[in-house]
Amino acid sequence: MTNIADEKRTRFLQSLRGGNDAEQRTLCRLRRLTWPERLTRKTSCSFAAMLASLKRTFTRTALRNLGFLLFLIAAGIGLFAIRPMRAEIRTGRCGPCFGLSTRSENFDGVTPPALPQGWLATNALGPPPLWVTSNNGVPTPPADTSPNAAFIDDPAVVSDKRLDSPSFVFFEGFAPQLTFRHNFILEASDIDPNVGFDGGVLEQSTDGGNTFQEVPATAFVIGGYNRTISTDRGSPIAGRQAWSGNSGGFITTVVNLPLVQVPPGVILRWRMASDNSGSGEGWRVDTVTVSWCHGPPGCTPIPLPTPRHRPTPAPRPSP
Repeated sequence: MTNIADEKRTRFLQSLRGGNDAEQRTLCRLRRLTWPERLTRKTSCSFAAMLASLKRTFTRTALRNLGFLLFLIAAGIGLFAIRPMRAEIRTGRCGPCFGLSTRSENFDGVTPPALPQGWLATNALGPPPLWVTSNNGVPTPPADTSPNAAFIDDPAVVSDKRLDSPSFVFFEGFAPQLTFRHNFILEASDIDPNVGFDGGVLEQSTDGGNTFQEVPATAFVIGGYNRTISTDRGSPIAGRQAWSGNSGGFITTVVNLPLVQVPPGVILRWRMASDNSGSGEGWRVDTVTVSWCHGPPGCTPIPLPTPRHRPTPAPRPSP
């Protein structure tokens, strides 16, 4: 009887040697093989077979986990890289529930030398010409957006030439800002890079043009004044900071404007003044844009965070 049972068991085990993993595990659960047999037979009870099975299982699981991990990484990149860009486009400098209003002038809708409607040119001192629109001549290039730009010359005599904009009223708005492009070659010192002789300044009026005040240096975001006008040559703006010398082509200036929400609003003035000797090629102004933020009722502006003050580190003692 024992021989018959052993023979049946042997045939049963032989039928399972080539079986699948489930059958191999069934074989192991029988627990009737001796340890030498378990280590030598090609079943899942063999150490080598168990190791191979573990590798197959690990490989399949690892591939699934790796794919899932790559998916999470891609989703994370989208979360942290794409969303800030969308937020920047949506809010800009005005905040999430506000819009941006703009008024612009590129002087291209008129035939030179005429100025656009609402713009006024005057000479407080000096001979003609006044501010005009121009599409050729110096300084070059003649315009930032073709074909025209506003232009004034720089004569060799004392002059005070002014270009006034229309009035801007920022009703129910905030954060008004001026952006413009300009190109100038105005007489300046060849010795001292901080001194100018002829120069241009920006002024503003909040009383309908009756009086004009200098735009303070703190109002400039970029492209502020680069020189100080000499006090010994009779310039109408002697001692003031101004644009003078050679700009090297069109440059950008951005200015924060005073918030005036009721008429008469804000009038801007580009003012070129020359002294009693020497001359330059002139000053060109183009691509003027005034923008401000506005929002629906109940939308409160979100204040910008105050930058932290970082203390200056103490100098290291000398050895």
